Amino acid sequence: MAVTAGGIEQALAASIPSLARVPEPFRLLDADGRCISLEPDLSEDELRSMYRWMVFGRQLDERGLQLQRQGRVGVWGPMIGQEAAQVGLGLAMRAGDWIFPSYREAITLCMRGLELTELFAYYRGLYWPADPSATGAFPIQIVIGDQALHAVGAGMGFALQKQERVGIASVGDGATSEGDFLEALNFAGVFNAQTVLFVQNNHWAISVPRTRQTRSETLAQKGLAHGVTGVLVDGNDALAVYTVSHWAIERARRGDGPVLVEALTYRLGAHTTADDPRRYQPPDEIEDWRRRDPLPRLRRYLEDRGAWDADAERETVQDALARIDRAVAEAEAMPVPSLAAYIEVAG
Repeated sequence: MAVTAGGIEQALAASIPSLARVPEPFRLLDADGRCISLEPDLSEDELRSMYRWMVFGRQLDERGLQLQRQGRVGVWGPMIGQEAAQVGLGLAMRAGDWIFPSYREAITLCMRGLELTELFAYYRGLYWPADPSATGAFPIQIVIGDQALHAVGAGMGFALQKQERVGIASVGDGATSEGDFLEALNFAGVFNAQTVLFVQNNHWAISVPRTRQTRSETLAQKGLAHGVTGVLVDGNDALAVYTVSHWAIERARRGDGPVLVEALTYRLGAHTTADDPRRYQPPDEIEDWRRRDPLPRLRRYLEDRGAWDADAERETVQDALARIDRAVAEAEAMPVPSLAAYIEVAG
């Protein structure tokens, strides 16, 4: 699914930082869902699928929060407001690529083939699927930023074995201040790893704002000192995220170098269900970003193309809720494994 418009490099030029230039966020849709730039080479079915995944993610998030409050899962990392970033990345990946996630990438994981029942089983504390290489969806990383090292290691291995595959780490903005992330950047550059480091910059590392984490004007610039190309994208524009992610992944796959993608978005919910964002997030800031909700933005784009309507919306919500409820019931019917079973899964 290549981008149709020739000159994608030229279109991205202003969004790639250099020593002389602070990047501008790359976007294809304005706040009202009007296309202002390139059109990605996506069919009507692919565009509708993209939006359906975003609706699914919003419903999954709401259900996950309810389940945690009811004591039926241990914790939940809300992703409301970040659906476009996750779906754009997931759609750009190919079979055989590996994703190393944090605790906020449920949509991408499901897009890459992780069964929803298994995701809920994990959040119930039961297990993670024993063979993540089968789907490319690796276990959720709780230690902040460590998955960047894993993705770079995978990307180095793919390069050494001349495999046309890519290791992708999805991290938050707070992870870019961790030593592990900077080490990963350095190794990615030195060894030309087939890796994409995808940063969902949602402006808050738990209660620490982006402005207190780093003096760097953008996170995409952090790749410069390590010989890693960075690019800044509007993370609430699903089409732009797909376009940039596709470009970055295929660039890494060809062996043309790793890429650091900064998707500029916002965390409209809590960091996790153990957090109370009302104690530190300014209400005006939240409302400002709520007006940039990625779902209405893509929906208006589809409606203008005649590719979406109220009936499609209602059906998609109903289908998502039915799928989620089936998975919850299946996960809750699973017995708690014995200690021996845990040891066997751990290898």
